[in-house]
Amino acid sequence: MHRTLLAAALSALSLLLAATSCQAPQAPVAVEIPLYEGPAPGSESWDWEEFRLDNPADGQTYVANVATPTLLPFLPEAGKATGAAMIVCPGGGHQILSYSAEGTNVAAWLAERGVAAFVLKYRLIHFAKTPEEAFWYVLGLPEPTADQADPEAAQAHRAEAIAMSNDDGRAAISWVRRHAAEYGIDPQRIGIIGFSAGAGVTASVCFDHDAQSRPGLVAPVYGGTFPGTLPEDAAPLFVVAPEIDQRPGLTGIGLYTAWQQAGLPAELHYFADCEHGFGYKSDGAPVNDWITLLYHFMQKTGFVPSNESK
Repeated sequence: MHRTLLAAALSALSLLLAATSCQAPQAPVAVEIPLYEGPAPGSESWDWEEFRLDNPADGQTYVANVATPTLLPFLPEAGKATGAAMIVCPGGGHQILSYSAEGTNVAAWLAERGVAAFVLKYRLIHFAKTPEEAFWYVLGLPEPTADQADPEAAQAHRAEAIAMSNDDGRAAISWVRRHAAEYGIDPQRIGIIGFSAGAGVTASVCFDHDAQSRPGLVAPVYGGTFPGTLPEDAAPLFVVAPEIDQRPGLTGIGLYTAWQQAGLPAELHYFADCEHGFGYKSDGAPVNDWITLLYHFMQKTGFVPSNESK
């Protein structure tokens, strides 16, 4: 891969990159739980390295080449627990995961307010042979040259990986529901929130689930589309996006309109002066208020008790 940075700079960056299991440093329970017993179904042959970047430039953590899906629990203190839980699905175009800004930061905020949160590290497209290739965009490196030896196979792998990420979303809710008693969770109050590609996972779970994987609340953030038919057991919907997103039109408007026309609980919030990928950061930016609005929506819909402190 062609590089424009000095060799010395790349050498320094390489010290920050590791092929390791992902562990968020601020996690109250810093132990990843395998989502499946044994190899994940359908990807038994996936044996590539998982890459992680703790990026000093933005203070955020990123993950790539995920072959083994996991959950990372963030549990509230006993005196704060509401009995509710959320699956948190970071985004990154199904190639990487913005693991802290769209994952652990969100989970820690929820846990502090009594909502058990489980960050889902779902299966991703395998496209990178080195950490530099995996995180080229984050690091400001040239984009790796795509392997065009078999474009049909590459496209098939992409579709396969996206389908598996959706399966992982359903499996995550099922896992938490099976283990609800262990965590003091009400099995009827398990929701899911996702960002960008993770919002696609969230929408897939919303529209395609069984009784074990049904979400009690869904929150697609700058992502997710309406397939045309509402599920009979549609959960309350909370949508957040930038006013001007990556594609023309208002992100999530189709979802919100479908819920509104059906008389189902739904809220939609657009934020100006921000871009796709804002996630949640404690940096004082006005857009970070979205997470407080989400909590208020949880209170209004009975997902958490309305007398809980914000």
